[in-house]
Amino acid sequence: MAIRQCPTCGASVEADATVLSTKCAFCDSPLVDSDHASEPVDAVASFSVPKERAVSLLKGFLQSQRMAPKSIRKAAEPDEIDAVLVPFYAYDAMARSQYSAQVGVNWTRTETYVAYEDGKAVTKTRQVTETEWFPLSGTHKREWKDHLVSASKGLPEAEANELEPFDLGRAKPFAPELTAGLIAEHPTIAHQQAHDVASNELAALEKRAIANNLLPGDKYQSLQSSTSVDVEAVRLVLLPVWIAAVQGPKGTIRLLVNGQTGEVVGKVPRSGFKVMVMVVAIVVIIGLVLSMLLGGTACLGIVGGSL
Repeated sequence: MAIRQCPTCGASVEADATVLSTKCAFCDSPLVDSDHASEPVDAVASFSVPKERAVSLLKGFLQSQRMAPKSIRKAAEPDEIDAVLVPFYAYDAMARSQYSAQVGVNWTRTETYVAYEDGKAVTKTRQVTETEWFPLSGTHKREWKDHLVSASKGLPEAEANELEPFDLGRAKPFAPELTAGLIAEHPTIAHQQAHDVASNELAALEKRAIANNLLPGDKYQSLQSSTSVDVEAVRLVLLPVWIAAVQGPKGTIRLLVNGQTGEVVGKVPRSGFKVMVMVVAIVVIIGLVLSMLLGGTACLGIVGGSL
């Protein structure tokens, strides 16, 4: 924890050392740790989605969760919602890949076969699609700009990826007033850890780009790729996220709203009762279908026997 003195009322306020900016607990004035912030933070993106809109989006998201407990779906609004500037590392990197794959080219042949109609053999033809496979290998190079990796332990990378994209073109060079009155975090993810995440994600994006753009033919299989990533630049940016708390039957649920796009992310628990009802309904439907099929087969057997 760190002690900061409020410039408005003079109170000494205890704040988490990982927090870049917060509010005074006595007079609600903004407190910004500018001595430590101006050096590492490169840019800040402001909120485009106001609080009222974020609450409305959250309400719609909760109501859409059909399998969630009723208490969650009917929540009028979150119990708490905070505007938080979350730290991200933005990477500019050159990725170079080597790849190999089997590329399939479809061709059609005419096949002759014998069918029986009214007890007579009839010769017919049909079109059959075959695939001929060819080996293919090559290289791919691409410069990636502003690839984002979460720099906050409080926002795991998987959740951050769901929350993206963010428009860094709307970010401004860091200035303490851009964080005033908001909660802003210092990065809590080490550079090397973030670098490894970025390299793995860019390698996956390279493989996807190769599959989508460089493999001719009608289909492919056995795609293998090896990618080296050279980081050219990395910036620390603060991006806007609404963080909400909703009370569920078993505790607090955290939901996130992208402060630029309004994208809502969060894991909402399922109602055990609703899941049980759905399973029972599926079992009953399957039972009815099987009963009808078996009943129809039995009837055909009886009719066949009588004939």
